[in-house]
Amino acid sequence: MFTHVLTPVDGSELSMQAARQAIELAKVFSAKLSVLLVSPTYKQLTDEGFVAPLAGAARQRWKADVAERAKKVLGVIEAEAAKAGVKCKAVHAFHDSPHEAIIDTANKSGCDVVVIGSHGHGGMKQFILGSETSRVLSHSKIPVLVYR
Repeated sequence: MFTHVLTPVDGSELSMQAARQAIELAKVFSAKLSVLLVSPTYKQLTDEGFVAPLAGAARQRWKADVAERAKKVLGVIEAEAAKAGVKCKAVHAFHDSPHEAIIDTANKSGCDVVVIGSHGHGGMKQFILGSETSRVLSHSKIPVLVYR
């Protein structure tokens, strides 16, 4: 039924639980798994056209910190997938609209289902579903399984 599962994670406990369920789903269907972590793009603060002299160094340090965090989070799922015998590809993307990155990755990778947590990190949680999950549900043309 499914040949390629995409599961986005953000490091929250619920997203990691959803990813574990995605591993099980991929195992049942002998499907590939892609795990995606989306980080926001770097935003440089300016004040009336003034740019801090160390802005380049700050950007590099920020990118390194974000990449290190992503590697840790994605590594957990990669290890669990390997232990379950599921072929897994980790993807780290920079995008300011996580739902767009999720849908784009699913389409470009040929995924036929997205397994996503009902909510993750963010501000105030919505009553039923997280805002990014709601957006994925609204805009995705492929099936989306929401893990609660």
